[in-house]
Amino acid sequence: MSFTKKYNLKMVIALTLLPLIGFIGTAFYIFYNGIVWQEPLLLLFFWFFSGLGITMGYHRLFAHKSYATIPFIEWILMILGSLALENTILKWASDHRQHHDKAETEDDPYSIKEGFWHAHIGWILKNTPKEKSKIRGVRDLQNKSAIRFQNKYYFYIAIILGFIIPFIIGLSYNRPIGALLWAGFLRITLVHHATFFINSLCHYFGKRTYDFNSTARDSWFVSLFTFGEGYHNYHHKFQWDYRNGVTWFSFDPSKWIINTLSIFKLVKNLKKAGENMINESQLQSVKDHLDYVLSRSNKVYKEFYCKKISLLENNANNILLEWNKMEIKYNQILKGSSDINKNILSNMNRRRKEYKKQIREIKSTFSKIIAMIDKECLEPKLAV
Repeated sequence: MSFTKKYNLKMVIALTLLPLIGFIGTAFYIFYNGIVWQEPLLLLFFWFFSGLGITMGYHRLFAHKSYATIPFIEWILMILGSLALENTILKWASDHRQHHDKAETEDDPYSIKEGFWHAHIGWILKNTPKEKSKIRGVRDLQNKSAIRFQNKYYFYIAIILGFIIPFIIGLSYNRPIGALLWAGFLRITLVHHATFFINSLCHYFGKRTYDFNSTARDSWFVSLFTFGEGYHNYHHKFQWDYRNGVTWFSFDPSKWIINTLSIFKLVKNLKKAGENMINESQLQSVKDHLDYVLSRSNKVYKEFYCKKISLLENNANNILLEWNKMEIKYNQILKGSSDINKNILSNMNRRRKEYKKQIREIKSTFSKIIAMIDKECLEPKLAV
């Protein structure tokens, strides 16, 4: 197959020129004109807000509907997301929903099964059959005023705000080309490839804490450049959760901003996985890892640890059953009355802590068994 038949020539040229001008053009400009403080600041400012437009807007609000907000915020996020030059909300959400619904199949637009390059950027550059590339599964978004407006004026919004505005800002301190390079070309290149790394790098490096059988991995490093989107294993397990970094220490500015907006009633209906669901997925991931290790190990290890593993599984199932029942009861009480007895709430929290501790101990034992098998050791303390 010829190059022009396999690849979209316009897209190849555009996504080649952007980084060339962004990196090489900026480097030459710095060499001949130096750096002034305004330009790195403009880069960070436009990177942050265009990045939030993708993470908070395109991804968590529109594609996954993990929270709801007022039309004004939808408009703001639409405008900010347009600055990233990652296509319209409808196209972006359509591709992303299909990615989750058909993950790692031939219908997944950026399946990692087709290789790092394809998942990173190749899927954008390639000519895709019309049937596969058409927008679908986003009827719920089509009537939103911000999205209708964007569909009509997408490139005007992106070019005026993403290139012309930085150029005008640069005029104010007599370096319009510098501002255009830093806040325009270089910033868009960084936003693009930070986003692309979620689809590529986050399927190769990182931890599979929540779903061992998924190729998606959690990468705190990628999260630094994507405002919390690097926790990809968690996201594939709980795609509807408004959080990607679920722990309190996870770097997820998008989550923090959504939480802050909820305090002022600007966003609502924040969807999140319960602690029981999260702990159950973590436990299952460790168990799947153990099963994988056992399947590749000597029969001796299977027999040696068999009873211990079975006992731990039974204990875990009983704990999770009790925990799930408690959460159902709690939700029923919550629906029935907004005024919950403090003693009931305190008791619920105490029992949650106990369940978490017990599940954590079982996970730890599973992990120790995995370590012993990897070391080809038979540890009597871990057997029954």
